[in-house]
Amino acid sequence: MRTLREYSSFDDLLRIKDRVEGAGLALHEVMLADTYTAPEVTLGLDGRDETIALFQRFIRDLGRAGIAHTTYAWHTGGAYQTGTSSTRGCPTRLFRLDDALALPNPYGRTYSDEDMWRTFEHFIGQVLPVAEDAGVRLQLHPNDPPVSHQGVARIFRSTEAFRRAMDLSDHSSYSGLLFCVGCFAEMFGPDGEGEDIVAAIREFGSQGHIFQVHYRNIDANLPDFHETFPDEGYVDMVAIMRALEEVGYQGMVVPDHVPDTSGGEGGARAGEAFTFGYIRALIQAAKELSA
Repeated sequence: MRTLREYSSFDDLLRIKDRVEGAGLALHEVMLADTYTAPEVTLGLDGRDETIALFQRFIRDLGRAGIAHTTYAWHTGGAYQTGTSSTRGCPTRLFRLDDALALPNPYGRTYSDEDMWRTFEHFIGQVLPVAEDAGVRLQLHPNDPPVSHQGVARIFRSTEAFRRAMDLSDHSSYSGLLFCVGCFAEMFGPDGEGEDIVAAIREFGSQGHIFQVHYRNIDANLPDFHETFPDEGYVDMVAIMRALEEVGYQGMVVPDHVPDTSGGEGGARAGEAFTFGYIRALIQAAKELSA
């Protein structure tokens, strides 16, 4: 059986691109699941150099194929969900920090913020020059949930962390964010009341560092939250879209973690259809208001 890594050849990428473009769509990115958040790279384990070399080869092939983006994250392993909640009668993801903190550390040691920043600096130093040469943009996804647990520091848990990452990249136009609104909404923020998401969009968007947007809402920031439809959480999604328009963002805005509507009328795609329509309406409204 072929592994995911074996499905990432140049010819595989061309087949993906041809299939997408043959359907009349534009291909934004291809992500290599094996290296999206590989523990050997993020934790500095045996096999790190081999995995980085694989990612470098993948980036070069993306460039040859004319695929302009790929996504990575910095150790998202561990408790992503601690239970299930409900929103408008639809099951949805629930996270409770106390439950996550009670789970065991599977690594036999603790990885500090300093440890994780050290491995990140090594990675970006090895990979970013290859991406720049290949013409491929690297999209960094926040930790989800953006809080340290199970022995590993989740360093991409704040706006300040992304500032540091862009500084380490010398603000290269090939290093940026997959700006997940839901993850920024989850963050504690400097005062425990959450991050200023609109301010973060204005900061990183004006610098050209937002490459893609995941459009998701939740009921509250950490320590506990559950996901909602985009129009019913605590984040002002209208203000988010207006901020994206304000900074001249031209990239994709896509649904993320849509609540499960498979048991309701309209089937599994109803929630996605609703979310796409909501996003499209807000894009049109934001453009009209800025005209």
